[in-house]
Amino acid sequence: MAQGVKRLPIAGRSERSGLQRTDEGLSLFNAFTSRPGGSLPALGEIESELEAFEREQRRQLGLDEPVPEQWRDEVHNRFTAAERAETTILLGGLTFAHDVLVEAGLASLGYRVKALPVPDNDALRYGKEFGNRGQCNPTYFTVGNLVKHLVRLRDEEGMSVEEIVRRHVFVTAGACGPCRFGSYVTEYRKALRDAGFEGFRVLLFQQQGGLRQACGEGAGLEFNPRFFRVLLKALCAGDVLNAVGYRIRPYEVEPGATDAALARCREILSEALREGRSVLRALRRCRAVLDAVEVDRLQPKPKVSIIGEFWAMTTEGDG
Repeated sequence: MAQGVKRLPIAGRSERSGLQRTDEGLSLFNAFTSRPGGSLPALGEIESELEAFEREQRRQLGLDEPVPEQWRDEVHNRFTAAERAETTILLGGLTFAHDVLVEAGLASLGYRVKALPVPDNDALRYGKEFGNRGQCNPTYFTVGNLVKHLVRLRDEEGMSVEEIVRRHVFVTAGACGPCRFGSYVTEYRKALRDAGFEGFRVLLFQQQGGLRQACGEGAGLEFNPRFFRVLLKALCAGDVLNAVGYRIRPYEVEPGATDAALARCREILSEALREGRSVLRALRRCRAVLDAVEVDRLQPKPKVSIIGEFWAMTTEGDG
């Protein structure tokens, strides 16, 4: 044995500097230090023995199985101009006024558009059934609302899944944050896949992309200046209707009169957007409709500020 090298016992465990050595490791060490003539093994032999030892340990621990491949979300977003005439663009997730006015605005550009209804508790149930666990409330409601609509087309209107997937797309917004909003599109695709609508197209409108959206030549949706002008008019008009409605409704004398006036205003604005007429003139017509709602400003009403999730503060219905 080489001078200065002592053979260690292999029975049990020995402790050195607080480290525990296994019997297998000590056996390997003793095999290296008990060679004839006390000579130390060559470096290549040590590496070979260590590799053999590692393979045996990995086999015993079940670590020699193939490394799984990284999962990647399969993106279905091909929507061409040739498909535009027979494809319905579904949208939703904003307030009812916004969704209806955006529907009318995009219709003026030649698109077939359908705004989804206001999400309800059935939509929440669909979202929880087919969505990931631990999501935020808006995800469950909005994702579930789309799944609920497609299930209705399949089960009540008799459309096949292939026809639904071929003749519909869903457009939603995307961003990099600041919350899980950036991953909503993945949640939509996951829920649609698990609900039986594999291949359903979800088109993402990137919040930070502006005019430079990844649509490409010949795309079904053209993100050009005309598109954004119409979209901006619809959103601003929706903001105005909602703000006025919040100010009138608490003081209305006849319950429901404000909602009836707002419904009429949505019709006026939708007609103007669909026909490409002045939205400002349509808003002036709406002012006369809203002025006709009888109010009593002397009613004592508490002023309440709701701080928290923005979607829950602006949506209607069960959400």
